[in-house]
Amino acid sequence: MALPAARAHSFVDTHSVLLYLSESGNNMNQSPQDKLLFSVAGARGIVGKALNVQVVTRLGLAFCSTLPPGAIVVGRDTRPSGESLMSAAAAAVTALGRECVTLGIATTPTVEMAVEKLGAAGGIVVTASHNGAEWNALKFLDTRGIFIDQATGDRVYEAYKKDSHEFVGALAAGTITQYERATSDHIDAILGLHAVDVERIMRRRFKIVLDCVNGAGSVIAPDLLEALGVTVIRLHCNTDGDFQRDPEPRAENIRELAEKVHEEGADLGFALDPDADRLALVDEKGTALNEEYTLALAVDQVLETEKKGPVVVNLSTSALIDWVASRHQATVSRTPVGEAMVVDRMLKDLATIGGEGNGGVIYPELHPGRDAMLGMVLVLQLLAGRGKSLRDQINQYPTFFMTKEKIDLAGEFSVSRISGLIGDFEPATISTEDGIKAIFDDGWCHIRLSNTEGLVRIIAESMSSARTEALQGIARQALDRAWGTGPSVQE
Repeated sequence: MALPAARAHSFVDTHSVLLYLSESGNNMNQSPQDKLLFSVAGARGIVGKALNVQVVTRLGLAFCSTLPPGAIVVGRDTRPSGESLMSAAAAAVTALGRECVTLGIATTPTVEMAVEKLGAAGGIVVTASHNGAEWNALKFLDTRGIFIDQATGDRVYEAYKKDSHEFVGALAAGTITQYERATSDHIDAILGLHAVDVERIMRRRFKIVLDCVNGAGSVIAPDLLEALGVTVIRLHCNTDGDFQRDPEPRAENIRELAEKVHEEGADLGFALDPDADRLALVDEKGTALNEEYTLALAVDQVLETEKKGPVVVNLSTSALIDWVASRHQATVSRTPVGEAMVVDRMLKDLATIGGEGNGGVIYPELHPGRDAMLGMVLVLQLLAGRGKSLRDQINQYPTFFMTKEKIDLAGEFSVSRISGLIGDFEPATISTEDGIKAIFDDGWCHIRLSNTEGLVRIIAESMSSARTEALQGIARQALDRAWGTGPSVQE
């Protein structure tokens, strides 16, 4: 079966949105892992190195200075560093005379929806998402409860560097209040969606193993599933922040969940990341699935039951999305990687659904942000509506072979040089909209700087394992020639 036709993109040689910051300047001898990484995904770093209470306070002050008047909503995931860093962010908010509404431990989509519901000026989520426990970060939300755009991010960055603010006096300091209904509001909103038939899901009496990696999903995901009549077997659903696996929910990281699903005879398994905006799946046979299937299943469900509008995904997302969308006569457009980029295009195109192949489902009918809880419910709705098991449903799709690698930086990441070198392999199309994506007649490979780690990511996909490995090799060769060295590969 041939791949869907590649969508054309503008051939603009852009620089990465990722900036490396450090208090001592942009020292090339300093490891990227020791710097503060500032991008459309927020500002993140290793706690005690690039990120500490002082840095968070400066970031909070810088962010607030870019916003209109109003309250700021703040929440965090379960990392041990989260409480002190959230307090620092709240202190920055109140030091400028604003009200700070704290949610405590809350998922990223919960904070996003609370900003919108409360009519706040913006929000801060203290989370490093899928990064390890040694990392933490601030994600910045605008008054709509969505990630700030590039222009606002630039203003935050400039304000951070300038570090000059007008603080209010003691009698004018802002207040800190708590909002305790954010999680229940989130659950109610999902259950109230037109696309969700609660009774039909309840009739299936699903038995599910749930792995929240002891992250923020622990405070919402079990309750949501139980409200749908699901028997929930909890795995790592505490809030102590003790991540018992690599927190990125990828097939190779959720083997314990896969074993538990098989052991318990469960219908399927759900794996979340620490801030619960990504979801990966395990089928009833105990097979961990590529996280790309999460979005494909959600898109299939929504396009079957809702209006057949556009679908928006990022450049690294599997071509399976194109196949699913074509079955519903829907179009697919692609953006640079990053929730902010995808959401911006979705809102402009009035997209029905979209997201990212890392397990992030975005359904604007609920809220324009990635949401693992929403993903869980849409998957259950699809299986309940079609009367299929997860494996039976997956078997209805064509097989795409995808590889994902992280490679240490071993030289300058020059988009123009790397794209020129990869052009020697004669791809049909080269896009430099986000790194370099080389599209061949029978597959593609994408080379880009990570928004969340000081690494290069290589993703390749085709409809045969051998061809995908060859495409991955093409990308490696281009990097090797660009750097003049063989980069080390992280397992």
